[in-house]
Amino acid sequence: MEHPSSSSKVTVEYFDPHGVYQLLSPGLLPRLPLRNLHWESHAGPLRSISSLYIDLVPSAQANNPLSSTDLASASTSSLSRVKSEDSATSGDDGFRIQPLGQGAVERPESVSGPSKTVVKERRHQIPGLRQTPYLKVLFVRCDDSETYKTQTRKEVRDWIKEQIPPATKSSAQENHDAFEWLIIHVIVPNTAAATQPRTGGKSSEGSTGSSSDKSGTRWGKGSSTILEKLRADFNGSSRSAVDRVAQIRIGINDVPYEMLPRVIPAIPGSYSETPQENENAWLDLVSKFKSLILSSFDMRVGQYEEDIREKDAQRSLPGWNFCTFFVLKEGLARGFESVGLVEDALVGYDELAVGLDAIIREQSATGSGAEHGGSFLPYTEDLERQAENARSAISKDMGSDDVVETDDPIDLQSTSLSPENVANEIPLNATKKRYRELILSNDISIFDFRCYLFARQLSLLLRIANAWSSQEELLAKLKEQRESSLQGVAARLPATQPTEDVENLAVLGEVCRRTMDFVASIARVMRDDMWSSWRHSQQNSDSQVNDTTSQDPAMVQVVDNIIASFTFAITQQILAQTSTKSLPIPPSTLAPPSSKIGLDGQEPKAAIPEPKTMMHPARSSSLALRSRSREPPSPGLFPGGRRNSVPEQGAASPFLKSGLEELAAHRAELYLLSRNVLEQLGKKHGWGVGWAEMAQWQGATGDEMEDVDLDKPSTIDSEADATSKPPPSVQGIDSKLLRTALDNQEDFYRLYETLTDKALRHYTVANHVQSVQSSMADLAVLKFHVTDFAAAASYFFRMTPFYGEGGWAEVELPMLVMYAKCLKELQRQEDYVRVVLKLLSRAAMMEKERLQRQSAFRICGSRHFSDEAVVSTSSYLPELMQITKNLQHEVLVPLQNFFCKVEVDETVQYRSGIDGFGLQLRLQYLLADDLSIRKGRVKITPMGGDTNRDLWLETTGPLVFKNGKVQMSVQSNVLVPGAYHVSHIVLQANNIALQYPTSSTVSPPKKDDGFFKCPKLLIYQRSDSFDVRLYASKSMHLDRNRFLEIELSSGWNNVSSGELHIRAATAGLRLQTSDTKVVSGSLEVSQRSEAGVIKFGIMESGATARIGIPFNLEHEVNDLSIKLEISYTTEKGIFFSATTPTISIMLPLGVNVQDVFKHKALFSKFTISSATPGPLRLLSSRLEKSEIFEAHGGLALSKPVVVFPRQPASMLYKITKSLATPRPHSKQKQKSSLSLILHYICLEEEVEDAVTDSLRQLFEEESLRPYTRLVLPVVISELRARISPYDFERAAILNEVSTSVFSSVKWRDHFSGLGRTGQHNEEVASILSKILETWQQETPRIPLVPIYINDETISRSRSIIIPVDVPSVAVVHTADLKLLEKSAGLGNNVVVAANQPITGSLCIKWTRMWDTEQLDQSATENDFLEFFYELSGAPDTWLIGGKRKGHFRIPKDPGPNGVQKHSFPVVLIPLREGFLPFPTVEIKPAPFVKAHKPGYAGSEEDTRIKQTNITCETDFKNAGETIRVISNSRSTTVSLDASGPQGGAWLLESERRNTGSGGIVLG
Repeated sequence: MEHPSSSSKVTVEYFDPHGVYQLLSPGLLPRLPLRNLHWESHAGPLRSISSLYIDLVPSAQANNPLSSTDLASASTSSLSRVKSEDSATSGDDGFRIQPLGQGAVERPESVSGPSKTVVKERRHQIPGLRQTPYLKVLFVRCDDSETYKTQTRKEVRDWIKEQIPPATKSSAQENHDAFEWLIIHVIVPNTAAATQPRTGGKSSEGSTGSSSDKSGTRWGKGSSTILEKLRADFNGSSRSAVDRVAQIRIGINDVPYEMLPRVIPAIPGSYSETPQENENAWLDLVSKFKSLILSSFDMRVGQYEEDIREKDAQRSLPGWNFCTFFVLKEGLARGFESVGLVEDALVGYDELAVGLDAIIREQSATGSGAEHGGSFLPYTEDLERQAENARSAISKDMGSDDVVETDDPIDLQSTSLSPENVANEIPLNATKKRYRELILSNDISIFDFRCYLFARQLSLLLRIANAWSSQEELLAKLKEQRESSLQGVAARLPATQPTEDVENLAVLGEVCRRTMDFVASIARVMRDDMWSSWRHSQQNSDSQVNDTTSQDPAMVQVVDNIIASFTFAITQQILAQTSTKSLPIPPSTLAPPSSKIGLDGQEPKAAIPEPKTMMHPARSSSLALRSRSREPPSPGLFPGGRRNSVPEQGAASPFLKSGLEELAAHRAELYLLSRNVLEQLGKKHGWGVGWAEMAQWQGATGDEMEDVDLDKPSTIDSEADATSKPPPSVQGIDSKLLRTALDNQEDFYRLYETLTDKALRHYTVANHVQSVQSSMADLAVLKFHVTDFAAAASYFFRMTPFYGEGGWAEVELPMLVMYAKCLKELQRQEDYVRVVLKLLSRAAMMEKERLQRQSAFRICGSRHFSDEAVVSTSSYLPELMQITKNLQHEVLVPLQNFFCKVEVDETVQYRSGIDGFGLQLRLQYLLADDLSIRKGRVKITPMGGDTNRDLWLETTGPLVFKNGKVQMSVQSNVLVPGAYHVSHIVLQANNIALQYPTSSTVSPPKKDDGFFKCPKLLIYQRSDSFDVRLYASKSMHLDRNRFLEIELSSGWNNVSSGELHIRAATAGLRLQTSDTKVVSGSLEVSQRSEAGVIKFGIMESGATARIGIPFNLEHEVNDLSIKLEISYTTEKGIFFSATTPTISIMLPLGVNVQDVFKHKALFSKFTISSATPGPLRLLSSRLEKSEIFEAHGGLALSKPVVVFPRQPASMLYKITKSLATPRPHSKQKQKSSLSLILHYICLEEEVEDAVTDSLRQLFEEESLRPYTRLVLPVVISELRARISPYDFERAAILNEVSTSVFSSVKWRDHFSGLGRTGQHNEEVASILSKILETWQQETPRIPLVPIYINDETISRSRSIIIPVDVPSVAVVHTADLKLLEKSAGLGNNVVVAANQPITGSLCIKWTRMWDTEQLDQSATENDFLEFFYELSGAPDTWLIGGKRKGHFRIPKDPGPNGVQKHSFPVVLIPLREGFLPFPTVEIKPAPFVKAHKPGYAGSEEDTRIKQTNITCETDFKNAGETIRVISNSRSTTVSLDASGPQGGAWLLESERRNTGSGGIVLG
């Protein structure tokens, strides 16, 4: 703790008989204070002292200085006392005088001045009561060895004998004042001593350099220096002796000219000290200071601790006195404080405080005094005198009506304070009285004792916190607080010497916390003290003055005033002492009164800065003053979140400092304590702060409680007491700030507001959100009380949401009442509407809680609860309705603000004969006033369905809601089947819209929602309502547009007109609504409809019609979805329905064709298969001819053919060229494609129709008939999801379908949301589920309808027309491989010998009758077509010779007599025996043909031209034929003799067969 004005200093006494201190001080003082001292504690760890300040004082012997013949000694009378620049006078009251920063301060000419001379004191028997030096220093000037022998040695010896007692056993008292001594030899230049080295030997500490060696030769080996002689004479002979001698040489430039000796001894080779040696000498001196001071301090501490242990052990003995023990232990604490161990000193005072409390409790319990730790005064004389003066003044005021006020007015601008005022403004001051002498003499009261003890603790804590301040600075801060509190502004006086040391904010917070505890305890002590003094002054007995408060009201008022003034002064003192730059308090938002002008003629500042600003440079505000009627800015903590108080100059935020929030919070508590004192005193004057009015709206209506107006006098007392009660007075209040605030009501409110604002700003820094809002509530209530409605409204605007969100409804409700009155006075209608709505919502919430408590009490069987409303809101709702009529916009209010519970009936209401539905809602209205609803609307939202449409239901007329349970019915003519939940409720009342929920996002209601309950609502179409269904067209022509069929069923409606809106819900689907046509039924369709809109005319009840709509697709899909929205008009209104059906347009069958070309006919094989998992029933198949081709088929089908997925059906047709076919080059284009017409039935449709017919018969009952359209789609959907391909095949074979697939279906889940029946109150879902389960059990199999092939069946079946194109082939070749000669006797089979050549001929015949399209002229430039053939076979089977490859040409336009046949000779050699297939022939068009261009005859260049777009087919007649190949040997002779040369069987001879020409075997 390096503080310039720190009291961590010890006294060092010096004796300067030769006047050399002024020569030494310029070098000594800059090296002070002593730093980095380390003391080993007797009962603890090593203690470090960062800095220790030295107070150098002259000895009492300085009054009689020794005579000296030396020139320098003659001037000692004129030498002035020099003190350390850091050793300013210190007190023990916690305040410091700021150092002036000057150097050595000279004292007056006369050394014997009473203010500067330390007079020898008489030793006191109680240690610790006087301040003694820790070190005594003797300054010696000895210029040569001769002077030392004759004079200096004797002087030093006499001084030591005088200071040190005889060598006897030291007493305890001497150890309490233990000290060390030191001799400092000061060498003046131009003397013989200046030429000597520090020591004579080479091993001495000062002999370094060449100069010391030279001086050694001059002085000789046996001579010694003056320093060595001093050490030899006074240090002691033992090795452990402490070195108490130091030597300092003064430079020639540091000595005044008149003090220099004139005679310079001529000594050759004299010694000259180097700068390093000089610095070493100073370091040695400082080191001796440290060690000797710590040595004496250690002896003192040891003795103190020993005496304290001894006294503490005697605590139980008679005569033990706590005051004596206190003085002894305080001596130890002060010793710690003197050396800078402030924490140890604070621990000592804390232990003394605990001891004092224990003694007081012990004496209170036993009722004894001196025998239990000593006695205390029963009261404090100062308090008695103050109370008596104040009581006399009050009595004088009461006894005379014409009392002349003789006191001078208080000048708050004065900067000078009298000693009495200083004592009152700074109540905690350790030097206010001679406390230690009073303690020692047992002449002190408990009040003074506690004040002194806490003052000492306070001073030590402030030192630890590094927040030491002088009394002058503190008084300046107090004056600043007075001016800022009364005028709303202040200009802080700058400190006399700013410091850069950082305060310990945590310790400053501890100071504030301890102050709060001290104020609470000292107030009780003061009250007991003053009443004790008043009793003592009375002459009556104790029995007559027991009830003092009722007998002397003036004394009661005086006691309260004195305690309030003392408490207020303490808080202001601590607030001033704990102010710091490091606490970034936000600027004040309070505006000063407009009539207050500063002394300089300028308006005051708008902000109240703290006594110490932030750590950063103070910033000045250039903002203009705010009017009182304008809204102050928010402090930044509303409704949640912390205010950013970072300074504007870009510095780092100090909010991160340790202990900052704690300090701000504790300082705020002190401000609130000051404000509470002011508030209590204001109540006596009849000045309220608004909370009494708020209590009127809070409605404390308990059974044992009643409303009490604190601002009015109590009516409980009798009239006689009222006459004797003194009027409010300020007598006994010594605090100028408090006394001035109580002079008039305006100053009272200003001070109250200022203190509250400061507490609010401190709580903002401390991040105490609750406290910030509480302080803001105080300001709001105060502004409302003083009719500053604009400021009050601004505070209420920021504050009421906090209490509302925090659940403080009972606090928020009266605030809303005041807020509403403020807005009404300000005529802010929109804000008034908003606040009144919030007020009504809070009143409704309180009513809801009351009903809940009432319900709970009913359950418990108790009726002890209050039914009265907290705040009456009977007049707000009608006024609100009247105001909202003129608003330009609609006000949205949550429905739960006025209603307790909303329930939706689970049963959807349907009206007979009308398409539409309705809902019924049950609500519980909470307000007392009737609520008129102009229109109610309810929105229902699909629950994850395909239809993303919200439906709105509305009431049929206005409604009036009264307090309690009410009902509301809503209807809608829009019916979209599906599962819904209520997602939005809107009640329109003028321009107020009550809605639930308030957010736009739609989410299903939660099960645990206590306000809103809505079950699942399943909306369906009844069987007699208007219906729209979508079908795929039964007839399909693949070469034309496909159609969708929409069936319209009017049901019980007589439709006059209607519109059908069609939109594609599948990507790529295009509907051609302009080509709409009526397929069946009687319906008039408008031909001038818009795109996607079909308008139709009259439909009688029970009418049905189908319309067809062509469509096309960009890409093929299997399913189509279409959004159908139909609106129709009947005599009962306009109705609307919508649905999004999905149908399958996938072809259930597939057809493949295989063509085989012959010379005169084309054979086509059609394979018909099922494209779905289910089988098909093929009823008929027909291939119709075209204009070019004729088709021939077999017999027609006599019964349906079942086509299974793995068992397709095949149909073969023969196609020939029509005889009336025109020439290919004819310009007339004729149709060449044929048409394959198939009639079929899907087995899946048969199964669904069978199940549907069975259920229709089941639901023919009148009660079940309305659910037919709901049940059938669900059952069919489950059938499609659960039936398997195996079930379809089984049904196709057995012609029946099993209902076992429905055995595991949970029907109740599909029908949940239908509500209950009106008669038996049963769930409809359960009834339907039981019916379907019974149906499934009683109908295990449903037979399919038998199908016969007739005209009726074919007309009801599905049909598909597939265009069949005959492929266009340019040339059809017929290849025949003929053998020139056949074998005889073997029938038609040809037998040849293996490995024998067979001669044959390859005959190629061609035709162009299948060329239905002419060849492109660019295909070739010649008039002929060129082909090549290749005869090939397996290489291990045939060896082919002859012309196996070749080219041939055919004319492009053959005439009637043209050659159409070519022959090519070939030779075949079979390579193995067996039935070998004929070699294959492959004919292809040649890719290039030769062409001769004009002028290039005979040239081979550019004669090959590529021909393209030529197609051909080959009919190979030998395909499937085989040739029998046998061995060529007729007989073979084999030898089986093993004696041959080979040792086994061997061939002897072989006979060949006879072959004819061409290799054919003849026999």
